[in-house]
Amino acid sequence: MNAAIVDDMATECEMLRSLLKQYEVEQQKTVQIKEFHSSKELLCNYIPGSFDVVFMDIFLNNENGVDCALKLRQLDENVNLIFLTTSSEFGVKSYDVRAADYIIKPATLEKLTRALHYCKIAESQSEPAITVTTKNQPLEIALNRIHYADFQNRSACIHLEDCLVPVSGSFSELSQLLTDFPQFMSCFKGIVVNLKEVRELNGDYLILKNGEQLPVSRRLQRQVQQQRLSLSVGSLRGDRL
Repeated sequence: MNAAIVDDMATECEMLRSLLKQYEVEQQKTVQIKEFHSSKELLCNYIPGSFDVVFMDIFLNNENGVDCALKLRQLDENVNLIFLTTSSEFGVKSYDVRAADYIIKPATLEKLTRALHYCKIAESQSEPAITVTTKNQPLEIALNRIHYADFQNRSACIHLEDCLVPVSGSFSELSQLLTDFPQFMSCFKGIVVNLKEVRELNGDYLILKNGEQLPVSRRLQRQVQQQRLSLSVGSLRGDRL
C-alpha cells in the first residue's frame, strides 16, 4: 500500500507514520509512506495512481485541505482520501470529494484501521506490476495500466491511459523489465508496446484501442502477429500473465 501524508505539522506526520507502521505489522501488509507539508508540494507533478490512500489534514497553514482534495480528485478519480481534523463539523464537506472517511485527532490505531477498512485498496498480488523510479521516488505500476513505453527527450517514458510517467534509468533497462512479460514486445526502435492494448496491425502501424498509432518495423510484423495470437489463445485457456 502506498500512502501519502499531507500535514504541515512535523509532529503530526511522525505520529501518523508511527501508526501506519503499527498497522503494517498488525495487518502484515507492506506500507510505503511519503510525507508532504503543503498542498502545492503534493499537487506539483502529481502522478495519478501513485498512491492508494492520501491522509489530508483539513488545515494546512493558510490552506484548506478540502480545496486541495478537490484539486487532487480532478487529477486522480480513484485515490482514497482520508481527512484528519480536530472537529467532526467537516465530516459533511468530506462527501464533496468522496472521502473514504475522516479521523478526528488525536489519531489512534483503532481510528486508522477503521478508516482504511472503508478504502478500496487492491492487493498488490492481484495484478502483475513493475516498480520504477520517477521523480526520485519508487512507483509501482500495474501492467494493465501501461499502453506502451518509449524514449523521448532523452528520457525513458511509460504511457498510461491518463498520463505520461518519466522513468529514471536507461530505456534498455525499462525495455528488459517490460519484455520479461509476454504481452510486451519491441515493435520499433525505442518503443515497447503492450500487445493487449493493440486493436489492429495496419501496414507499418499498430493501432491501439485508444486510437493512437505506433510504428512497427517490417521485420517484426510477423512476430507481432504471432505474439498477439499466442496471447489470445492464452486468454481463451484462462492463463494469467
